[in-house]
Amino acid sequence: MSFLCEDGPVAPTAPDPTTTADAQSAANIKAAFATAKINNPNITSPYGKSTTQYGLNAFFGSNPEAAQSFANNNQGKTAEEYAQQWTKDRPGMANPYDEYTPYVTQSLAPESQSIFDTQQKTKMQFADLANLGTSNAFKTLSNPFSFRGVDTPVPGGVNGITPEIARDLMQRSMIGKGIPIREFEKYGGYDAVKAIYDRSGGDYSGQNKGYPGQDANTTIANAGGITQGPNAANFLAGSGPIAADFMAAGGPSAADFMANSGLDLTNVAAMPINAGTTGQAAIMARLEPQMARNRVSTETQLINQGLRPGSEAYNNAITLLGQQENDQRIQAVLQGLGLDMSANAQGYGQALTSGQFGNTAQAQNFGQGNIQQQLYNQAQAQNFGQGTTAQNTANQAAGQNYTQNYNTIAQNNAAQQQQFAQNTQRAAFENQARQQALAEAIQKRQMPLNEIAALMSGSQIQNPVFQPFTGANVGAAPIAQTMQNAYAGAQNQYNQQIASNNAEMGGLFDLGKAAIPYFLG
Repeated sequence: MSFLCEDGPVAPTAPDPTTTADAQSAANIKAAFATAKINNPNITSPYGKSTTQYGLNAFFGSNPEAAQSFANNNQGKTAEEYAQQWTKDRPGMANPYDEYTPYVTQSLAPESQSIFDTQQKTKMQFADLANLGTSNAFKTLSNPFSFRGVDTPVPGGVNGITPEIARDLMQRSMIGKGIPIREFEKYGGYDAVKAIYDRSGGDYSGQNKGYPGQDANTTIANAGGITQGPNAANFLAGSGPIAADFMAAGGPSAADFMANSGLDLTNVAAMPINAGTTGQAAIMARLEPQMARNRVSTETQLINQGLRPGSEAYNNAITLLGQQENDQRIQAVLQGLGLDMSANAQGYGQALTSGQFGNTAQAQNFGQGNIQQQLYNQAQAQNFGQGTTAQNTANQAAGQNYTQNYNTIAQNNAAQQQQFAQNTQRAAFENQARQQALAEAIQKRQMPLNEIAALMSGSQIQNPVFQPFTGANVGAAPIAQTMQNAYAGAQNQYNQQIASNNAEMGGLFDLGKAAIPYFLG
């Protein structure tokens, strides 16, 4: 009797790695392909259409000749075989066959296409014009830039003027040779002469004094010397007593004026040095006994009223009494100071009056001597004035001659300055005309380049904007993980079955072991 089972558990077969990887790869490609289709729809807008194709549709859509050839003769091949062969026969073609390569076709609406065609045509015309402008610019720039100035109409040969004559007149006028205006007028005027000079290559580098005319005169004729008058240092030299000897014979000297007649202040009442030493002392001598009697009387009266020293009422009364005494002392000080100042002022006035009497006498003596000296000085001043008047008359005549000469030269210089200003203004006008002509010549030379730049920098064509192709990733089904999980589950189930079988076999073995003694007995 056998306790072994005929059929035991069967171990699961492990998944093939290559098969699993291929299956997972196919799932990933399929998911990505599906994502691309979802994210890139066909679009139709007012501007046009945008179509996205894949695989055979993309190949035949982008290669119309391949589609036509396949339709005419497929050579017994499927569309995919035909596309693969077509691509193999044409290496490097623009749109080869690929199962997953997208092909985006964008087409404009009829109106937008018409606008686009017109813009393209205009752009081509701009390019043609730019090429033409390049040819013109080449012709212009192939010659070096040259500027000869403004072509001024020249009165040719007026009165027989020649370039030599014009050069002589202009150069002489510029260096201040004094060319009169009539010299230019003989040949048609200054402008006509200058035009001939400019035409023959005139040089103005020597122009520094204006033209035409004479140099400015800076020399004034001598008006004669100024005669010297009487010397002031000799004033009073031969006449009366001079100031240094004034009152030398015994009169009062100015330096000693009031030297012996100063104010005598010895008897003037002195100002108090300390408060209360003079008038104040006299007032206080009378006031103090009265204030003492008043204080005793007030204290007695307060005590008789029942107020004792140290009480608030008593102290208040004594404080009030002290304030009254202080007011009296202040009034005495003020009255004393007033008396002192009044006495001092009275004494000073008396001393001043006495000094003034002495000064008056001294001044009278001094005045008499001064009058005598003034008489001498007046006589000398009269002589000096007569000499000065005569000299002033001579100097005035010389000055008048000098002024006349100066005015004559100033008028000549003013005329020269006016002519110079006119010539300067004329030169400024000519320089301005030359600058304008130079700017026009430069503009003429640069115009071809500016035209080319304008044509080449025209506005660019703006095309309608379609949604761009979008790539994305979609999570593929986890085939490999699913197969691995299934294998793991089968392996786990197999292990459980083995364990269960082993347990059953162990139980049967223990039962047989227990029955052995019974069969042997």
